[in-house]
Amino acid sequence: MRFLSANYIFPVSSPPLKNGVICLDDDGTVTDVIDTGANLIEREKLEFYNGILVPGFVNAHCHLELSHLANVINPNSGLPEFITSIGKIRKAPKEVIVDAAKAADEAMYRNGTVAVGDVSNNIDTLEVKKNSKIRYYTFVELFGLNENLLEEKKAAALLAKSSYLKAGLPASLAPHAIYSLSQSFWKMLQMLYKLSPPETISMHHQESGEEMNIFLDGKGELADMFRKNGFIKGDNVYKDDIFQQMLNCLNESSRCLLVHNIFSTKKDLERYSATKEKYFFVLCPGSNLYIQNKLPDLHLFASSDFSERTCLGTDSLASNSSLSVLEEMKIIQQYASDISLETLVQWATLNGARALGIDDIYGSFDTGKKPGVNLIAGIDFDRMKLNDEANNKRIAI
Repeated sequence: MRFLSANYIFPVSSPPLKNGVICLDDDGTVTDVIDTGANLIEREKLEFYNGILVPGFVNAHCHLELSHLANVINPNSGLPEFITSIGKIRKAPKEVIVDAAKAADEAMYRNGTVAVGDVSNNIDTLEVKKNSKIRYYTFVELFGLNENLLEEKKAAALLAKSSYLKAGLPASLAPHAIYSLSQSFWKMLQMLYKLSPPETISMHHQESGEEMNIFLDGKGELADMFRKNGFIKGDNVYKDDIFQQMLNCLNESSRCLLVHNIFSTKKDLERYSATKEKYFFVLCPGSNLYIQNKLPDLHLFASSDFSERTCLGTDSLASNSSLSVLEEMKIIQQYASDISLETLVQWATLNGARALGIDDIYGSFDTGKKPGVNLIAGIDFDRMKLNDEANNKRIAI
């Protein structure tokens, strides 16, 4: 049995406790959280830490298989150039991909990450995930605008999904983005979802302000890039009912993570309100700054309408300097200092666990859970903010 205390405990499912105590059994399961009324009494085996204790972090969006591309793509190149670069340079010997993924996985574990929603195009990182101390949910990414490749891509995606499931790793098929699937691909994916409804899916969402232009008028840098690379031909690809077609497909799932949301407005997000219980919004500020030097409307996601469904992700090392959830929290605080630390911790823990359907184990210090315990040091307790030098240390599994 362990008894952990700090300046503040953040149970997440309830308000922070000054000098509270977390009681853990030998395997890390929470047996009790004690509110001391800020009057901590010395007891045998009590471990006191300077800082705040929070549950293990949940990285709701990552691309582990791109870890070998760290420091390869120039920052601020813009989304069209970034997508083009990834397509050209992502291929590498499997041992290079695996070694980089393993190092990234180990770094995430050291940084207090307990669970990851990971996007994969293949099974290169399967063994890394299988042997990891982190719990992974794999989104097997599907994209295609060439109708002639539909059956080939469908078979490859289903084979990859099956391989993850056989390895005991939860997985589902997931669309890349609204602009990267043709009508036939959307219809095929919806049919597969109807046959076997997925628990959780993920999709890049409004990462570009031009994503709808591809279908409605074929204009903009993103459309030009797709046309240049032979992905689309002509001016128009879709009719104006593409959003409803996409929504019909996504609604087949129990939960859907919409990732990035850089250009999302309140009106955009309210389009999901009819089935809002299943939609979560994942912010990846480090990646957004790296690729486009632009952030989502952070205050929109901190509002009462959306805060309970907002999560944090890191994206990949191809578009970020680290896979640290704490660093994402620090970026948000830097650009929106009025968003409370309590809110940021919830985004980094419980909301991500709910989005991945694992909040029965992770995300909060509720009795019976085994969420891991992180110590965040470097706190300005007068303002209850992260200092620039704030750092994290895992102190319990």
